[in-house]
Amino acid sequence: MNRILKAFFALGLAAGAGLRLLPATPREENAALVERINGLLQQNDTRQALGEARLATARYPQSATLQELLGAAAFKQGLNAEARQAFTRAIRLRPSDPRAYFNLALVDLSEANYADAALQLQQCVRRSPDNAEAHLLLGRAEHNLNHTDAAIAQFQSALRLAPNLPLGHYHLGFAYQSQGRLKEALRQYQLEMADNPAFDRAYWLAGDIELKQGHPAEAERLYLKAEQLNPQSFAAHYGLGRTYAMTQKPAEAIRELLLALAISPENIPTHYALARAYQRMGDSAAAKKEFAIAARLNQAAQSGATGIT
Repeated sequence: MNRILKAFFALGLAAGAGLRLLPATPREENAALVERINGLLQQNDTRQALGEARLATARYPQSATLQELLGAAAFKQGLNAEARQAFTRAIRLRPSDPRAYFNLALVDLSEANYADAALQLQQCVRRSPDNAEAHLLLGRAEHNLNHTDAAIAQFQSALRLAPNLPLGHYHLGFAYQSQGRLKEALRQYQLEMADNPAFDRAYWLAGDIELKQGHPAEAERLYLKAEQLNPQSFAAHYGLGRTYAMTQKPAEAIRELLLALAISPENIPTHYALARAYQRMGDSAAAKKEFAIAARLNQAAQSGATGIT
């Protein structure tokens, strides 16, 4: 599961995080079970919730609500196959309910199965057009399928419904940036920083744009903030190293590029940038070593790309 999806879950938008009690079938027999399992999920006691949901669905296999709760508990326990089966049964039992489509899409997204996730989310937004989170995730799936215009439309819909939706401006900005619409992308990253100030990616992506547009002082400020939020951010260290190199601060550039390489040791552009920084410092031996590493890694990458062993 990638870091963006984990961040999405951490913001409380995942399956089971806010399940509503729906009418059970028959209500007088299993409403107490629904309330009990939902309460366990709300308390993050997912192991107990899973055990009770399995027993409950065995007793009341035609309850769509219990199937949804089973799916939520299984998903939170990392049992994607069981979650998928439960959500699929819930859809079959109650096809008009948008929530099961949304939850099934979360399973697909966690496995990078973007085509199926998009199909499920399309079903969800048809039934619940005011679900901002569903529009956001549909946009994310479309963007990963390289349907950038469709993705932008979904992100815009999400933000019309919920202007401060966490990660909404980030995703829209990233889509704009992929189309080269840097001014619009930068504006969206700034809005994300205002709404979600602890999210480091918005800062270093904005820093990339500022650096590209020839604003090193603003890029430095943004990269430093990203580093503060996430000291293990390769992109922040690399971006800051490039910024210091641009502003003729080779010692500072070397420090940041070495930190970047500690996180991603085989990154070719970083080794090359480090070699150039050593050259500016007059350390020809260190520069030669880094150029050699960059050349070796590049040759290995080229050989791998052509199938040559």
